[in-house]
Amino acid sequence: MTPDDPAPAKSPAPDPTTQSLDEQRQRLYWPIKPEEGGGYFLWRQFDEELATQMSKFFVGGLYQRDVLTKRERQLCVIAALTVLRCGDELRAHIHAGRNMGATKAEIAEVIFQMVTYGGAPAVVQGLKVAKAAFVERGEWDDEQAD
Repeated sequence: MTPDDPAPAKSPAPDPTTQSLDEQRQRLYWPIKPEEGGGYFLWRQFDEELATQMSKFFVGGLYQRDVLTKRERQLCVIAALTVLRCGDELRAHIHAGRNMGATKAEIAEVIFQMVTYGGAPAVVQGLKVAKAAFVERGEWDDEQAD
């Protein structure tokens, strides 16, 4: 893994006001499919109206604030989820981080930095999730593991 491994080229982000929440979720969490889970898709199975309201708050509101870039926000989320050891959510946000321009090296570094706050076991679990996400995206070469 090198510090200059750019995220795959993506087209410019559509205006969130003209894009549906489902389209925003699909773009953010690609390549995860709705049927594979994720918070919203699970919430919806229990209470569709509440799931929609929660999603509007996160995807349509909180994640649209411009104090942090979308890339910076995803790196913060990756850090928090690493310490909390929330593997499924971490996987989704590692994909989101890559989709928002974070490099593999940045994601790995954020996970490594969490050793102070979550301990070595949290870092090990976070790196396992990161590697699996990179493999899913076709971005992992087993030779780089040396």
